[in-house]
Amino acid sequence: MKPRITAVLVLVLGTLAGVAAWNLIAEPSPARDTNASGTLPDPTDPPQGRDPSAPTQDALTMRTGYVTTREAADLRPGPDEFGSPVAAGVVLPVTGETDGGYWVLDTCNRDGWLAADQVEPGMVPGQPADGQMDRASFVIDPGHGLPDYGAVGPNGLTETEVNLDVSARLGDLLERSNDIDWTTGAVTPGSQYPAAAAAVLTRGPEGPNAGDYQLGLTFRATLANSVDATAFVSIHHNTQPEASLDHPGSEAFVSVANPESPRLGGLIVEELRSSFSRFSADWMGTPGSGLISRVGSDGEDYYTVLSRSLVPAVIVEGAYISNPSEEALAMTDEFRQAYAEAVYRALVRFVTTDDYPIPPPEPDLWEVDRPGPSMSDCSVPSP
Repeated sequence: MKPRITAVLVLVLGTLAGVAAWNLIAEPSPARDTNASGTLPDPTDPPQGRDPSAPTQDALTMRTGYVTTREAADLRPGPDEFGSPVAAGVVLPVTGETDGGYWVLDTCNRDGWLAADQVEPGMVPGQPADGQMDRASFVIDPGHGLPDYGAVGPNGLTETEVNLDVSARLGDLLERSNDIDWTTGAVTPGSQYPAAAAAVLTRGPEGPNAGDYQLGLTFRATLANSVDATAFVSIHHNTQPEASLDHPGSEAFVSVANPESPRLGGLIVEELRSSFSRFSADWMGTPGSGLISRVGSDGEDYYTVLSRSLVPAVIVEGAYISNPSEEALAMTDEFRQAYAEAVYRALVRFVTTDDYPIPPPEPDLWEVDRPGPSMSDCSVPSP
């Protein structure tokens, strides 16, 4: 009996060894560059090495980063003091929390307090984006705001109007999931890139006066900081071009203090110039790469929204409204949507790739004695 049992064991062990050897031969090499479906990647795939639609591995912790005022909100200097009524729909950065309310910075750069039952808390991620759009938070800032018109075109188009419209379109894109055709640049609803975790406008069309009101520069940067934004983008249009160009003169002012600011600005300029080149215009602007870094005599960022931002921040100048040809384009829905889609694509690349298309600019000493917008008559929008 024992010899027979031994023979059976040898036969079984030999069979198992053969199966194991076959599995080793048949297993695809771990070094093979395949995608999730096991096929070689398509050369026309989006320009990144991550799967942007991959589900988040751990739960996303959210916190209150800003508040939006409700009807009958009362903005006070402190919890036990009398205040003034503020209009519904005003977004304010949270600078601290107390029992029953929030410390905020108001639109005129002053500290204030709001009761918790008079605001809608704005929830933002409590940790970095980590390469995922659905973990990213963005603050989009329409530059200027009445009574500050910004640039005014020869036919009367005001910069504040266009900035607000483009920003609202960009906010809509960030709040939904999209597909991107990286050949044509088309952005359409889809599942390739999920919605951002948070997309906050410093002033939006749902606010008082349809969103056209004054904001302090410190307020804008503080909102970006309170959200701990993955990126802060201030939308603008330009004036007083230097020369005729054979291409769109889109530009971005970037920070000398934050190393990610030039990368963000370079991506935006690249996408804007690519999109706008499909339109016909007598382009004007400043010769160069489109990236500009201005510093004061102290070597620090000249522009307040850049110097006070603790997050990657840029000021984008899409087109020259003072140029009649470009003003005519800026009046159209097609051009405004192209602006929004270009910045959206740049933000997707900023989060999901390591692309760095334009080298950082050399700092430019800016000693122009040009006072900023006066806040002496600023008032928080009231009902």
